[in-house]
Amino acid sequence: MTVRTIGQASIAKVEELCAAGFKPNRMFPRFSQEAFDAHKHWMVPEHVEAGSDRLVGSLHTWIVRTPRHTILIDTCLGNHKTRSAPAWNNLDTPFLERLRAAGVTPESVDMVMCTHLHVDHVGWNTKLENGRWVPTFPNARYLFARKEYAHWEDERRHKTGEDVNGGSFDDSVLPVVEAKQAVFVDVDHQPDSLLTIRDAPGHTPGSITIHLADGGQEAVFSGDIMHHPIQVYYPEWSSQFCWDQDMSARSRRQVLEHCVEHRSLLCPAHFPGANAGYIHREHDAFRIEWDRR
Repeated sequence: MTVRTIGQASIAKVEELCAAGFKPNRMFPRFSQEAFDAHKHWMVPEHVEAGSDRLVGSLHTWIVRTPRHTILIDTCLGNHKTRSAPAWNNLDTPFLERLRAAGVTPESVDMVMCTHLHVDHVGWNTKLENGRWVPTFPNARYLFARKEYAHWEDERRHKTGEDVNGGSFDDSVLPVVEAKQAVFVDVDHQPDSLLTIRDAPGHTPGSITIHLADGGQEAVFSGDIMHHPIQVYYPEWSSQFCWDQDMSARSRRQVLEHCVEHRSLLCPAHFPGANAGYIHREHDAFRIEWDRR
């Protein structure tokens, strides 16, 4: 397991799943085959499946340890949950065992932070216990962006539970609120002296980035501002899952510019392989220098 350090803090990734998924012309409404082909030489096979062009994506949690807290950023899909996508339905993965192998028990987690509340970022918030969904991390505060939660709460008022994020709002978010472990936060909130929450709307109305800074170093946990590294090179390519394509593109460019200016380590939610890197300007866009430690 790769462990990176940012000042006094450490970062590690625990993966739930990694597989080839959508083809790029389905994933990105503004897709250009010519532009995509210009980068295939470095994307295959780690980021693009050879022969099919399907995009390879990872579902993982970031473990952040500061001197004060053990924090999980995004919690993947979870086990035993009914989902419409066959590959995500009724999973039974050893995710918690992988967390333990990384030195993290459920009881040792102090905070869970969700960059947004889509189905593949909240799943391990809860586990099935005696027929009920209960918080997986009994001693943790779960931090939800106030604007993000309000959006899905409003959706919940107008739809049945199964229609709200594929059922995940009902089985992976509301049980945390009912257990009084949820904390609703605004942008620029600092839950730890080394962590700051920043606004990054577009993928969802209230999506956030999480900045870890110490000792002149910084890491940015970008959630779904980027799904695939091709978006570093073409930041105008928002995914089909973005709530507002143009707003998402603006947030993406702002995050990339921030990473250039501050020499920040970009830690996205779905990049496989090396999964993190440093951003450099390239013409009117950017390129990534992988951190392969």
